[in-house]
Amino acid sequence: MEHLNLSEIAWRKNDALKLVGHLQSKGAFILGGDVLKKEIDGYRHNYDSWYLNPENGDAIQSAEHARSCINKYPDGDYAFVFVVA
Repeated sequence: MEHLNLSEIAWRKNDALKLVGHLQSKGAFILGGDVLKKEIDGYRHNYDSWYLNPENGDAIQSAEHARSCINKYPDGDYAFVFVVA
């Protein structure tokens, strides 16, 4: 994400889904994430995101919510940045 002057890591769909599984196995709560769309010069924020309040679920529910949000997007055209607690 250096081309956007950010120090975040964006994951393509398949890798993002693997990361969700890994985070779930560690009991991490996925607070949410940002969606980036592939453009000619790289990935750019498309101003879409998701969020789950920790008071409204547990680590398993947060992983299920993240998977559901990620699976709405086609392979190859999008990447995902996670916010994890």
